[in-house]
Amino acid sequence: MTQPASQPDHEAILRRLEHLERENARLREKVEPILGPDNPNFKPHVFVKVLNRTIMLAMIPLWLGLGSMFFVNYVTPAMKTATIGGVPLFSFAGQGGKVRGIGMGIISYGGMSFGAIALGGFGFGLIAFGGCAVGVVAIGGGAVGVIAIGGGAFGFIAVGGGATGYFAMGQKAHGKYALGLNRQDQEAVDFFRRYVPGLRNALTNPMPVILLEKQETSLDHSIER
Repeated sequence: MTQPASQPDHEAILRRLEHLERENARLREKVEPILGPDNPNFKPHVFVKVLNRTIMLAMIPLWLGLGSMFFVNYVTPAMKTATIGGVPLFSFAGQGGKVRGIGMGIISYGGMSFGAIALGGFGFGLIAFGGCAVGVVAIGGGAVGVIAIGGGAFGFIAVGGGATGYFAMGQKAHGKYALGLNRQDQEAVDFFRRYVPGLRNALTNPMPVILLEKQETSLDHSIER
């Protein structure tokens, strides 16, 4: 049989536990400003994977748009002069227009572009892609729009590495309702979980609380009867 710990050993164990608790509290104070408070129902590594995949999928139209530029320019060059209501269907950095280097058309390309669909270093349109994109839907390195997706996103719905919006999802998320490494607001969780595939794997629901005492009491009553 094992002998019970002596009084000095018991006190040493208590001192060790107190020291570990102080160290744990100190580490939490350092980590919480970066990662937010500990949430046992949140899996950060799964969340980051889902976030990166969402941003990459959102960038697919940008690459397709760039591919369409080469297709129209070299495969169907006649479309370069097509117009709708006097507005160029395609505008390649102002080629054939009044301002060189600036695309202005229904679908426009250029260092700076304006159009219903705009792709460029600076894109401004209903749907905008670019290093800096401004539009109803904006996708780019820096994106501003009703729906904004990018490295830095600002909008009503914002998704990005750093996202700021009414509903924001990002590694660093800020706004009315935010979902990120630093915050996991329930309203943002409910909103994005409906639209972002795989997000449910990063956000688990708490285990149900089982009232054992109540169950034991009801069991006792049944036995007495």
